Amino acid sequence: MDTSIAPAVEVPVKDYRGPLRFWHWANALLISLQLMTILFQKVIVKAKTAVPELQSSGKEVSVPQARELAHIISERIWAWHIYFGWTLVALWVFRLGLQLTGPSNLRFSARLMEILRRYRLAPPADKSKAGKILFAKTTYALFYLFITIMVCTGLILVFEDVSWLKGIHHTAEEIHNVTMYLIIGFILIHVVGVVWAESKEDHGLISRMVGGEAPNIQPKA
Repeated sequence: MDTSIAPAVEVPVKDYRGPLRFWHWANALLISLQLMTILFQKVIVKAKTAVPELQSSGKEVSVPQARELAHIISERIWAWHIYFGWTLVALWVFRLGLQLTGPSNLRFSARLMEILRRYRLAPPADKSKAGKILFAKTTYALFYLFITIMVCTGLILVFEDVSWLKGIHHTAEEIHNVTMYLIIGFILIHVVGVVWAESKEDHGLISRMVGGEAPNIQPKA
């Protein structure tokens, strides 16, 4: 019998190294800030609503002045959105570097393939739990894809003055907006999944995501 295949439900596929924890929480912060700028841009600061609100407050502001003020605020918010976006690009490059230069057994692609292999080899009794692990890793793969799309389309939007990019500007903007909703959906699923795992099967998961995994100290004989 081949004993080299570890049980599917005990795969060491989670990585709590410092660089990845930094990437994880930095991305969470930046995406939250990006969503806040969109919230302000699309909902809170709008020229159509700013004009009547300023006039109803008793201020002597003409319609052109109110619109100009809303436009200035909108431009400032958009500038912050771009700053956060450039930082997100840097984090994407950082993560790509980890993927390309890290140990082969710790690369995300290698871990995903290992999870898939062990799911296929799992006995019927372990198939359900192995399937949950595979589903979780697959959603992470989708998240990496979404981030890559956001970075690429965001760069197209930033460099809209480049002549050969003008023809795809509108398409890039549409894809950028749709991907934003996909990322929001992933975040909701991710948070629910982490809370569920913490309370049901993987106690201490959140602590490991914050502080890393405790060293495996073997008891003395």
